[in-house]
Amino acid sequence: MESEKKRVVLSVEVNEKIYSCMQHFLNSNPQWNRKMLIDASMSLFLMQNHKEIKPTDYQACSQNYLHSVCAIPVKYSQN
Repeated sequence: MESEKKRVVLSVEVNEKIYSCMQHFLNSNPQWNRKMLIDASMSLFLMQNHKEIKPTDYQACSQNYLHSVCAIPVKYSQN
């Protein structure tokens, strides 16, 4: 049985130049969408910069990153 996906809605302000780069990337890569780009970026940032991340959180971040990059639907299991 697949567990229910939990989501949090974020509202953020980004620098205009970052937004422009995001839009350029998305326009140049039609297989990507804004959600995939932000999910992959945040996951990779956390994996690279969080010094005290729990192994289970690291696994969830890395799984989310790979699913975003590979455009595979994310399925989380509760172990």
